[in-house]
Amino acid sequence: MVRSLDPKALLSQFLKSRLLGRPLLLGYSGGPDSKALLYALLENGVKNLHLAHVDHGWREASREEAKLLKEEAEKLGCPFHTIRLGKAKKGNLEDKARKGRLAFFESLFLEGNFQAVLLAHQADDLAETALKRLLEGAHLAHAASMEEVSRFGKMVVWRPFLNVEKKELLAFLEKRGLKPLIDATNFDPAFLRARMREETVPFLNRSFGKEVGGSLRLFSKRSAELRDYLNKKIESACVERGAWGLFAKLDGLERVEQRHLLLKLAKEEGVAFPRSVLESFLDWTAEKAAHKRIELGGKWVALHGGFIFFIRL
Repeated sequence: MVRSLDPKALLSQFLKSRLLGRPLLLGYSGGPDSKALLYALLENGVKNLHLAHVDHGWREASREEAKLLKEEAEKLGCPFHTIRLGKAKKGNLEDKARKGRLAFFESLFLEGNFQAVLLAHQADDLAETALKRLLEGAHLAHAASMEEVSRFGKMVVWRPFLNVEKKELLAFLEKRGLKPLIDATNFDPAFLRARMREETVPFLNRSFGKEVGGSLRLFSKRSAELRDYLNKKIESACVERGAWGLFAKLDGLERVEQRHLLLKLAKEEGVAFPRSVLESFLDWTAEKAAHKRIELGGKWVALHGGFIFFIRL
């Protein structure tokens, strides 16, 4: 269980050694989490704070809510940036919405010389993300959930509330008489996140007779530690890049290190490695096989002489 923490005090500690005097950009939905982060930032004396709001266009009321948030920002003296996205017709709507938000935040970040983009994900979100990645079969070293400081492309992302539970943020708002917006889609079982939050996690809590959130957050932390350890193990690996693609030497690495290196290079090259294909390449490496290749994502991925090649077509 996350120990009881005051959001304002925790944020003060997070910001103490990080603020450089440059503007900050807060992803602001007006919901409980981002509203708590906004007012905690203001109470900590943060100046030059911009708000970025994404209206996904999923609900008719969202237009009016965006206007209310703009009025709130003007009263607080915070520049307000907003965009309305068209609702995707098919596919994973949640994933497309997330990518749309991040793309908007990144465009503002690059234009505005911001030090960081602040997002209000909290401890419950971290646990849910860890569970989602675990059940989706993420590789162990790639199953870590969100971290307090990370990067998305060229954008620096801060998530200072990852050690604060939702109930703490609600108490923070209630104490100050602040009313957050409530987005009904957060409770709509048509969306995976809502089902996990309202059904899956409560079911696991009942089944195990305890709150599983703490264990999921610990799993995420251990996954991140393994990722960092493997990154150090492969940092001296022979990797050569050119206009045609890249190649790397796999010989001399343990299988778990080879897997980690291949996944890292595949991500760099924009290649999605199906698990069966990845394990086949590792088997071929152990067998010292030659002249093995497969086309993935518009590239040849080839193995020869203990070297892996990603060749752009």
